[in-house]
Amino acid sequence: MTTGQFWLLILVLLLVLSAIGLPWLLSRRRTREPWSATAAYLETIDALVRGQKNGAVRALERVAREEPDNVGAYLRLGDLVRSMGHPAKAQKIHASLAARNLESGELRARVRESLLEDQVALENWPEVLRVGQEIRQSSKRNLIALRALAQAHRARHEWSAAFEALDEWERQAPGTARPRPHELRLEAARERLEAGQATNARSLLEEAIALGATDGEARVLLGDVYSALGEHDKAAEQWLGFARNHPDRSRTVFPRLERSYYEMGKFGDLLEVYERLVEESSDPSAAAVALADMHRRRGRPEEAIHVLQSLLANDPSRQDARRSLIQCQIQCGQTEAAVKEVEALVESWEPSGSTGLALSGRQDG
Repeated sequence: MTTGQFWLLILVLLLVLSAIGLPWLLSRRRTREPWSATAAYLETIDALVRGQKNGAVRALERVAREEPDNVGAYLRLGDLVRSMGHPAKAQKIHASLAARNLESGELRARVRESLLEDQVALENWPEVLRVGQEIRQSSKRNLIALRALAQAHRARHEWSAAFEALDEWERQAPGTARPRPHELRLEAARERLEAGQATNARSLLEEAIALGATDGEARVLLGDVYSALGEHDKAAEQWLGFARNHPDRSRTVFPRLERSYYEMGKFGDLLEVYERLVEESSDPSAAAVALADMHRRRGRPEEAIHVLQSLLANDPSRQDARRSLIQCQIQCGQTEAAVKEVEALVESWEPSGSTGLALSGRQDG
């Protein structure tokens, strides 16, 4: 083939491709679906329902691109970006909206609320307080502002202001305030107690109990307050009440109880106290271990062994009881029995099917 024939062939091919391809391209352009904000919003909703936030962001970005004056699209885009953990990006989007001359007062208020939530996510508490207070000046019942102010005052340990905001939130929307009003009082009471302000802490605890605090954490903390004030009999009463009502967690208050009885000069009475707890409790395990330990410390390891063996007969899984039993057996010179308990303790730690250790010194076959 000559050079002229080659170029002629190329020209013919180009003409054929243009004749076929141009109508195809035109048909593609003609069949392109027209822009529809409704379809894009439906796509956003569908993505959110499916938990696909990235897809929702892409759909809203398309709305914002096609309709740059669509403030609602930008607003929701920023809110969505913030919910995905990017508050700084959200703040930029919402700040650009705030800089616009928005005619709708409702939209201006909504943009300001989104900016406030951005600042909460950024933990910019001075700005949260400024914007939140501005919003409340024009809308006293604004829940978004109340939530933000409660969070900011709590983070800054401004307890009186935090109580006021949270209580107002609870009045306007009962059952929705977080943390619960009594929980915030407990948090503040704990901080005051740690700071050595026991009297102030007691007042806060009384408020918490009046607002519905249960006899769990509030009772333990109130015992700590009484102890700090030197009222050890009242402290012991609170901790004993907790031990009776929460036997599964009673071991957390036994060291406190022992300190208070020591301060009152009644340390020896704890034997009777623990015996009564064992008899009355629906779950006497922790009290039984404490009773055995008290026997051991008062020089009666045989009594401790009897208590612990009775407990383990009913609940072999109590490793703390088994460890205490080993200690008492060694103290009594019951070496062989102690070795058997050590073997049982080790076996309880081993994965199922593994080979146990021969701690007694005997070797099998």
